[in-house]
Amino acid sequence: MDSRASGDADPARATDDDGYIDPESPAHRRISDDIAARIESGQYATGARLPSEPRLAAEFGVSRGTLRQSLASLREGGYLDSIPGRGTFVRGARPRGLESRRRVVGLIVPSVTRPALPDVLMAIEDELHRRGYSLLVGTSGNTLEQEKGRVHRILGEGVSGLIVLPIDGRPDALLYQQLLDEGFPLVLIDRHIVGLSIDAVLPDNVGGAFVAVSHLIELGHRRIAFISSNNLTTTSVLERLQGYQQALRANDIPAEPELLFTRLPAIPPAGTDEDRVIQDNARRIARFLSSRPLPTAVFALHDRIAISVLEASAELGLRVPDDLAIVGFDDDPLAQKLRVPLTTIAQPRDQIGRTAARMIADRIEGRRIETARIVLPTQLVMRRSSGSPIQPVDAVGAPEGASGPPPMRGARPAEESRRGVTGQAPKRVTSRNSD
Repeated sequence: MDSRASGDADPARATDDDGYIDPESPAHRRISDDIAARIESGQYATGARLPSEPRLAAEFGVSRGTLRQSLASLREGGYLDSIPGRGTFVRGARPRGLESRRRVVGLIVPSVTRPALPDVLMAIEDELHRRGYSLLVGTSGNTLEQEKGRVHRILGEGVSGLIVLPIDGRPDALLYQQLLDEGFPLVLIDRHIVGLSIDAVLPDNVGGAFVAVSHLIELGHRRIAFISSNNLTTTSVLERLQGYQQALRANDIPAEPELLFTRLPAIPPAGTDEDRVIQDNARRIARFLSSRPLPTAVFALHDRIAISVLEASAELGLRVPDDLAIVGFDDDPLAQKLRVPLTTIAQPRDQIGRTAARMIADRIEGRRIETARIVLPTQLVMRRSSGSPIQPVDAVGAPEGASGPPPMRGARPAEESRRGVTGQAPKRVTSRNSD
């Protein structure tokens, strides 16, 4: 017989036989007991929707993190069910298909053709499989309407959690806030959403950009351009710009606004293939490079832009790396196959995917309460495009606490060498309650 119906003592609850709740028990336990008592008394009827998380947190005078711990305990104890897009309900006559939600995770990305995503997707799927979950993948396109529609469609398929790579620019914060308010498990990858406390797994964009630009400074460059798409409100883009700026400041190199080119379209016209995008961007970059005193080096937002810089250099008759050194970001599969193999920053794609999968599974299973933003280290991959030192240089500065080998000197780098340097530890975790 169910102990909740029979009145048998439940060691997980801090109440006596008269329903008295011990005020000395932990806050999340007292809240769980209070809500359970309301359910058992009929105050919250079977099938009824609970008040929203912000309302309950205000009623009990606790943080949302503490409330979520209570709700997770009640779900595990069989009192509650959470239904994506609808809310949290008292367990009873549940909607058909709810059980199928238990072992399916949704993954939503703008496009599965992005160079780095196949590796991340495979890592997510493999790690979820280890935990007994299957994966449902959807693409959100490039607009707020497409993203919102895809999220609701995936939720309608009965997933129990979502991993999302938000669209460029400003994603629909209200959409994700609603999911948070309902206690729905959610993890972001690659970028975060400003103002929202959501679990996220990110590459170290700031540290990676800092190392990329520092590498160019070690080689003697002082006029280093930053070339980017125009989506500076995307957090990953802004962070790479910040890393570029920090490296200049650390080495007492004045920032020159004329060396910033951030006008490349983040979203190409519909139907434009990748080769056309690279060539169109190459023409824009060639105009930028030829309209001002030439920089001696370029740090590109990502490798596809770096490829366009390489094409623009050929159009202008510039030799890479002799006339123009280039460093990218991502370590695109094409990077080492170019006519001048590309020096770049490698992202830990497998680790990003596996970490995100573990986070979402733990969140679904109630094993995690606090929100965490996990920043994973990147790695400098040195190939021919950055060249050899153009003058003797001293050691460059680095952010306080950064670690890594001494600056490279002397001979041209080998066909490929790697340097892992983006911080003191292989993983930086910032945890906090989701108030």
